[in-house]
Amino acid sequence: MSPRAEGLAWLVALVTAAGCQTPTKPEPSPVASSAAAPAPPPLGSAVATAAPSRAAAPLPAPFDPEPWLEAPPKAAKSIGHTSVVFKLELGSGKKAAWKPHSRRGPSRYKGEIAAYRLAVALGIANVPPALPRSFPRAELAAVLGGEDTPAGKLFAEEVLGDGARVHGALIPWVDRLEILPLEAEPLASRWRSWLARDHVFADDDAGALGKLAGATAEVQRDLAAQVSTLVVFDALSGNWDRWSGGNVGYVTEPRRILFLDNDGAFFERAPKDALARNERLLASVDRFSRRFVASLRALDDDALGAALGEERPGVPLLDARVRALVGARRRAALDVIDAKIAKIGEAETLAFP
Repeated sequence: MSPRAEGLAWLVALVTAAGCQTPTKPEPSPVASSAAAPAPPPLGSAVATAAPSRAAAPLPAPFDPEPWLEAPPKAAKSIGHTSVVFKLELGSGKKAAWKPHSRRGPSRYKGEIAAYRLAVALGIANVPPALPRSFPRAELAAVLGGEDTPAGKLFAEEVLGDGARVHGALIPWVDRLEILPLEAEPLASRWRSWLARDHVFADDDAGALGKLAGATAEVQRDLAAQVSTLVVFDALSGNWDRWSGGNVGYVTEPRRILFLDNDGAFFERAPKDALARNERLLASVDRFSRRFVASLRALDDDALGAALGEERPGVPLLDARVRALVGARRRAALDVIDAKIAKIGEAETLAFP
């Protein structure tokens, strides 16, 4: 099966192109993939986005996956540190990061794909597109220079294959991506205050926001809504690695926070302390997006299974046990939000569009 035919068989509707970073990570148990799952929505399915603002944001331009699915690799280099990631230039001229099935992170690339599909199902445009794409092993080895180069040797030693093909997640590249250090001061304290029910937004005339120095009250409110959604999204996906550094991006046009590096999500067994931190963060948030919460309520187990779909024909992206964990976390997140509504009121809790 050609890359295009294989890709279109299991590709969900794509919303917006973004980039990726590659932080150093420990390796807990990866996601599994064995039980059957419903097929994803067809290519071109309409999806609603929820870029938080006082007025509804326009839909992003449709994303055409074919330049990333059809073109062969023309050049490649390693950009990982302890993880295995390659930056590819394709024959179409497009550039992308490719996270493969590797000895250092078996099946972790599936978290990128699952996170993007989940974001599409929830109508948010904050997660970078991640396309399942396989290559002939020999084709990638050739553009990496074979085992005579460090990158080629890394590929030969670490990348796991399925016969003559190697599988992974292809993530379109963005050159002007910035990293937004939400885990560090001064932003760490500021975004937490944004999401408290008694916070009043004001212009940052004193430049106290670090990388966001000078942000207006309206900008802060927009970003606060996106960070709130990030906290819920990570609680839902079980992403244990968000706050280790370098995993939140920012693009200024359109003004959007990007939920990067989702290969720490959708694990059957993840570090309990990291998952507990996600739960504490969610419990500390008082303000949520009304639109996002409505989408979360609508995403029942059947819709979730359909959204996650298959990696390729006949091969489900995630194990049924992992999907069940996501479903349980969805219900738990809604319980937290509903308790906030009961305590402080719907208008105050669903304070963002």
